[in-house]
This record gives sequence, structure tokens and C-alpha cells, in this order.
Amino acid sequence: MDLKRTSRTVIVNGVIAFLVGLLMMVWPGATAEVVVRIFAVWLAVIAVSSFVLAPKGGRSGSLVARSVLLILLGALIFFSPMFFAAFVTILTGFAIIFFSFLAVTASLFIRSMGVRTWWVLTLIGVVGIILGGFFLFAPDAGITALIFTLAAFIVLVGIALVALGWRLHKTAQAIRQDPHRRPPEDGGDDVISGEVIE
Repeated sequence: MDLKRTSRTVIVNGVIAFLVGLLMMVWPGATAEVVVRIFAVWLAVIAVSSFVLAPKGGRSGSLVARSVLLILLGALIFFSPMFFAAFVTILTGFAIIFFSFLAVTASLFIRSMGVRTWWVLTLIGVVGIILGGFFLFAPDAGITALIFTLAAFIVLVGIALVALGWRLHKTAQAIRQDPHRRPPEDGGDDVISGEVIE
């Protein structure tokens, strides 16, 4: 694996994600439609940059397929932003209500076992049901809240990618300085390889 090129790809994608997330959060007077279209463009840019900056020999069929699918998804979202926003909002509302009912059911079960803090889970479940209803029955406000949450998540992803890319860059530098050092295969520390002299 070309760590230097991979680190560059990861850092570029991280910076793009960070800037897009910030843009989605602070765009003055942006409508949900504009913000969703920014998200769609981000998907397409990530797909293209991942393909263009892929390490030599790393442009496999799966990478091409992933890039094409991301571009198609970005185009679909770009040309029907409000449908996508409403669909995701409604889906999120149903998911929150479903898991909240599970939380209430679990709280009643642990209450029957004598656990005193069962009411905390019940409270979380009730708040979740109200929040899910908010997404379902106030879709405009739900879309705005969901977009802000999505933007914050994209910012965090960008920060994580930049940190990972920087770590890969440092590892590539260490390997260049010591030719016997190779990157770890199992996520552990670097491994020093060489000949055994008896």
C-alpha cells in the first residue's frame, strides 16, 4: 500500500468533509434544499477524489463501483433534495419511535427484576417517542434539526479523517527513514523486519 498517497487522499477527504459540514451549519439563510444539495455535491466530490487519488494499483472494480454509486446517489439527491430530506426525516422519526418503544419495554422488564433505576430507561423512551413524533408531524422543523445534526456529524467525520491521514503520513515518513520498518498488518505497533544473525 502506498501510505503517502493514501494519507493524502484521507486528509483531502477529511478537509472537504469538515468544510462542507461547516458550510451546512453556518450558511446564512440557507434553505433545507440548498443544504441538502451541498450534501449531494459532497458525496460526488468524495467519490471522484477517492478514485483520482487512489494509490497506484488500488483502482479496483469495487472502488469504481463505489464511486459510480456515490455519484449516482449524489445526483439523485441533488435533483430531488426535498424528497430526500422528507424521506430521511420520516424514516428517522419511525426509527426513533421504534427504539424508544423497545426502551420502554426493556425498562418494564428490568423493573420486574427489581432494578431501581428502571425509570431512567422509561424516561429516555418517552422522550424518544416525543422526538420521533416531532420528526413525523412537524417535518419542516424536523428537516432543519436533522440537517444540523448531519452537518455536525460530517464535521466530526472530517476531523477524524484528517487525524487518520496525518497518522498515516507520519507512518509513511517513519518507513522512509527506516527501510526495515513496515506498517502493521493487525493494527498494532510498527514491526521491524530484518535478518537474524547467529
